[in-house]
Parts: sequence; C-alpha cells; structure tokens
Amino acid sequence: MRAINKKGFTLLEVVVVLAILGTVMSMISGLLFYGFDVFQLTSKDYQVQSDVRLAMEKTNNMVRYSRALFAVPDVDYLDAEWSYIGLNSDHTMLINYKWDPISETHIQEIMAGPFEGITFNIGFDKTDNLSKDNTLRMYLESFTAEGTVKRYDIKSGYEALNSLQVINYGTLTNPATALAYREEAYSYENYSLVVNVALVLDISGSMGWGLVDPNDYTSTSNPSRISVLKTQSKALVTQFSQNTNTDISINMSLVTFSSYAKTPTIFYNIKNSTQKSTLMSKITNLSANGNTNTGDGLRRAYFELLKKQTNDLATATTDTLVKNYTIILVDGDSNHSSLYNTHTTTTVCTRYYSNGSCRTWKDQTTWYQHYFEEDGTIDNCSFTSSSVNCTPGYDYGESQANDYVSLMGGKLSDPDFVTNYLVSFATDVSASQITFIADSSNIPSQRVFYATDADELGLSFTEIQMSITNDLWQFLGPKLAEVVN
Repeated sequence: MRAINKKGFTLLEVVVVLAILGTVMSMISGLLFYGFDVFQLTSKDYQVQSDVRLAMEKTNNMVRYSRALFAVPDVDYLDAEWSYIGLNSDHTMLINYKWDPISETHIQEIMAGPFEGITFNIGFDKTDNLSKDNTLRMYLESFTAEGTVKRYDIKSGYEALNSLQVINYGTLTNPATALAYREEAYSYENYSLVVNVALVLDISGSMGWGLVDPNDYTSTSNPSRISVLKTQSKALVTQFSQNTNTDISINMSLVTFSSYAKTPTIFYNIKNSTQKSTLMSKITNLSANGNTNTGDGLRRAYFELLKKQTNDLATATTDTLVKNYTIILVDGDSNHSSLYNTHTTTTVCTRYYSNGSCRTWKDQTTWYQHYFEEDGTIDNCSFTSSSVNCTPGYDYGESQANDYVSLMGGKLSDPDFVTNYLVSFATDVSASQITFIADSSNIPSQRVFYATDADELGLSFTEIQMSITNDLWQFLGPKLAEVVN
C-alpha cells in the first residue's frame, strides 16, 4: 500500500502561482479596459461625427434657401437683421445665431456640441473668393488634447439656389470662420462702394534716425525709420490693390506732415496700375526733416476726405456709398501747431492841448492769434504773432500743439464720416501722447497699434487693412431692399 503524501504547497510555490495569475489577470483586464476605451472613443467619435454631419446638413439647407450669403472672418459683427453660423468663443459649439425680428436680438440655436474634451475649427472658402457664383465650401475640424490633436475633418460643398450672390471675404491671413445669411424675400440693388484712405504719415526729422538704435548711424542692421515706413506703406498699398470686386474703388492719398503738412497728393485709384505706380513713386520719394505738427496732418486729412466724398457723391452715376478712413502714424510727440493772426487798427490820441483837445493822433494795432482751421497749405515759416509776413505759419510749443491736435482731431471724430486708425512707430512717442491723439480723434483701443520694428509695422498695416476689409464686407456685397408686393 502506497503512502499518501500529505505535504501541501510551499509558500514559494503559492507566491509564484499568484504572481502568474496576477500577471495574466492584469493582461486580460488591460485588454478589456483597452477595448472598452476604444469602444468609448469610437462611440464618442461616432456621436460627434453624427452630430456634426447633421449640423452641416442643416447648414446646407440654410445656405440653399437663403437670400443673401457672406462668409466673414468671425461672428463678432452680429448685425441686426442678419443671422450667423459660427463657433462660440471657446470653440466647443457650432451655433446658429438666428435673428429674431420680434425681440430684435440674436437667438442662439446650438447645432453641434459641446462634447467633453472636443474643440472645433470651422472655415468657408471659394475657388474665387469674390466671384459672384452661388457656390461655397465649408470644412469643420475636430480636435482633442486642448486643440493639439486633430481627430478628423469633414468637408462639404454647398450651392445657394436662391441667393442673389455668395461672397467670401476671408483671406489666407484672416480666413472666413462664420457665415452671415438672410432668409427674407429681398431684391437686388446694385450699389457701388467708394473707399477713400488717407495715409497721414509723420516725416519729421526723427524719422531719419535708426530704428534699432537712434543714436547710431543707419545701416542695413539699423535702417532708418523712414526707409522702413516707405517699404511697409508700399506693401499696404499692394494689399489694398488686390481687391478685384468691380463694385468697389479704393483710393489712397498721401498726407505727410513735419513742422507743417505739405500739400497732400490726390486720391489715387490704386486698382488702376498707372495710378498705383504713381502713388508708389510718391512714397519712394519721401524724406525726413522738420518738427512734428500732428494737428496739421489731421487738418489736411479732414479736408481732403471731405472734398473727395463731396465729389464722389456729386459725380456718382449709380447708387454709391462712400467710406472714409485715415491711417495715422507718428514717431514722436507733437511740438508744433498752425496759427494765423488778425488785427484791428484804431486811431488814438497820444498828445493833448491844455484845453483837452487832441494834438497828436496815432494808429494803434492790436493783434489776435488763432489756430488755423481752414483748408490749404500754411506758409513754411515760423509764425510771428504781430506780423502779416508769415500767417498762417507754424509755431513751437507742446501745450498749444496738443490743443491743436485736440481741435483738429475733433473734426475727424464723427464715425459716420470717417474711421481712424493710429500707429505708434518706434519708441520715442510717449504713451500719453498716443492716448491723447486717440481720444481726440475718437479712436478706440482696438484700432491703436504699436510697432517698434519693421515686422511689427508690417503686421500693424496688415491688421489695419484686414480690419477695413472686415468693416466693408457688408457693403461690398449686394445691397438689399425689401420686396414690395
């Protein structure tokens, strides 16, 4: 009879078995959880894509039956009577900002989102942005990991069957990320748009200094401010000239100032190659000298725009809208103003007889000084308060120079007449001076730019050009009028 082995498992054997079982279970559970995660991620992606495709289908229906359609840079406009499709501020939802004529507000209708950890990017484009065909393309991208990992993108093409016109005013640097549309029955009225831009540029002596180091000689590595200004100004003209919409003319005038503002150039139609070339040559020939009479630059810009607008409206052969803009650039604080004087002459008695009657009569002249507020070029000389030889002329004094800026800036402060932009160039101009010019000319902070090198000036001019384009989008397309039955 065999003996029965009553020995159990050793502790080492138990530990080994448990370790093996633990490893196997960990692998199995890992695979299970991985599969579950994949399932969840796939389900989440499916849900997101399904909702997005449904939203794009809704967009397709809105596009197909809208009466007017514009792709615009963002939804910040939210103009009355227009509905918008675009993303919310944190890019987690696609929203239809639908105009409600009863409450006269935009009602937000969520079309897609929000989804945990998901953000969106949206865009609209055309093969030819300004062509008047009725097709439009839309793309929508989904991202995770705080916008760093793209999950997928969906693209779709739309045709607006009932729209009078479909226009995309986005560009490569500022693409269209929202859609503005109207659904009412409207008829087309062909409006022309005249855009007048006055370049009000400081060419005082400090503009000849080095941009990097004003105390060192100018060189390739330390270019003069005026050379950088000329390069970037010509680039700005080129940017504006690339607009191909036949319903719009873009005209630019050069208003330069130092101790005083010299005679401005005419407004050149920069979409005309010959006139554009002429303006480019005028910019190339700029030179720096003199002091800083910012107020006189503002004065000349005001009257040039006023005369141009008056002539545009008087000679228009079709319904015409006129939009005026100034781009003001300064590199130092204003220290001169433009003055003229008037005088009165009275005859007074200087000697008397003993009986009190006048023995000697003499003419006495009293002089009065005034800021020059009229059109025209002042004399290139220092103003004398008691002479007719230099009136109007320029006079030194920072306090009265600022008073003059305030007075002339007030002429440009009407937003219905002109929209102003201000550029602080280099580092010599004080922050208080920029604030003062902006306040005097009704320029909000978002239209004030600061540039201390060539790249920053180029970027500032590009942003201004895009801001003006964005401001004009609702005018560059068809002007709509309600159908009268």
